[in-house]
Amino acid sequence: MGESPYQDLVDAGGLEAVLRAACPGCDIEMPEARGAFGGFLARVGKGDRVVEVLPLVDERLFRVRHLLRGRYLSRLFTTDLAEVTGVAAAWLGGATARELAAAWPFADFADIADAFESGDRTELAWQFLRTHDGLRLGEFVEAAMREPRLRRMYPVTSVMMMSFQPAADERRVPGLWVRAAGGGRVTVFTKGRWEEPDTYDAAEAVRACLAEIDRLGEWTRSGSSHPTRP
Repeated sequence: MGESPYQDLVDAGGLEAVLRAACPGCDIEMPEARGAFGGFLARVGKGDRVVEVLPLVDERLFRVRHLLRGRYLSRLFTTDLAEVTGVAAAWLGGATARELAAAWPFADFADIADAFESGDRTELAWQFLRTHDGLRLGEFVEAAMREPRLRRMYPVTSVMMMSFQPAADERRVPGLWVRAAGGGRVTVFTKGRWEEPDTYDAAEAVRACLAEIDRLGEWTRSGSSHPTRP
């Protein structure tokens, strides 16, 4: 990586010292982490809030993540240590998502944090899928969120696939599952079509999901029986 102020800061343990100065009274851990310069990240916590700061090994920048009650609410990148310490101190000091977004526009996590703070479990689930695209269904998730009927439903995931429940507490799915097919396309599995599922672009996949939910009809009524994933 070569000599640099970034290297000097990490090698000297300066990151921990700077975070302690910016966040007095907070607990700080320095666990090992893959992909980190020096092999560690900083985890700073106070009450039910945590900030994780990862100095990336090849890029000379910091990845910062914010947690509330164990839930990741953001992921952002910056080369400016003052931004790292400033947003960390504000978050651990109890700032709201909107206050952070106003002070640091680069910290784009207001939607998911607002959903968490409001207690809207369905909206939080959608925002979490949108922000953390581990399923590689980003285009489909964005399209589904624009469809009011799907947006009212609770998205569920299982083994790199997603489906929908009528509500967060109703453990029923309609028998359709969606999985990334690569290149922005989506495979939609429906009851009776698990051996030869159809593949669509994001907008077509949303329409296919709505058609299957309409076909099942009775599934949306409370207490009805429903097909499940085999």
